[in-house]
Amino acid sequence: MPSNSPASRDLARRLLALEIARGESAGSGPAAASAPPAALVFGKLRAVMVTFAGIAGFRSLLTRALTLAARLAPELKGVTVNADGSLAGLESVESEKRDGAPQEWEETLVTQLLDLLVTFVGEGLMLQMVTQAWPDLLAGQIRSRTEDKS
Repeated sequence: MPSNSPASRDLARRLLALEIARGESAGSGPAAASAPPAALVFGKLRAVMVTFAGIAGFRSLLTRALTLAARLAPELKGVTVNADGSLAGLESVESEKRDGAPQEWEETLVTQLLDLLVTFVGEGLMLQMVTQAWPDLLAGQIRSRTEDKS
């Protein structure tokens, strides 16, 4: 089981916060209201990862991340991964009112995917994919796993 590292959790929070902020600045139109920040994070990662591992590779990693996250966040038990790598069933999880912060299940799910990426491709390539998907994310904002050990 992935380590659920503090660095991955911190990065997950940052990515989710970026998507929440973008949704708030874009207004509360129907598109912003329909997609939870976690779905937006996975959509951006999918776009980058498909060129590296194909849709089947992304879908496999997301399915495993979902399985691991559901052990920690039982509300994810009804969520599944579609053939295109998107998540189905998030509307039932997303029923709680958002207070401008990521929900615990979102952090858990994104953290699991980031940890799996580190396990399979290494931290450097995972960070490269993240900065490719979020070019406005400053490199100084990303903590390394080696900083966790200090």
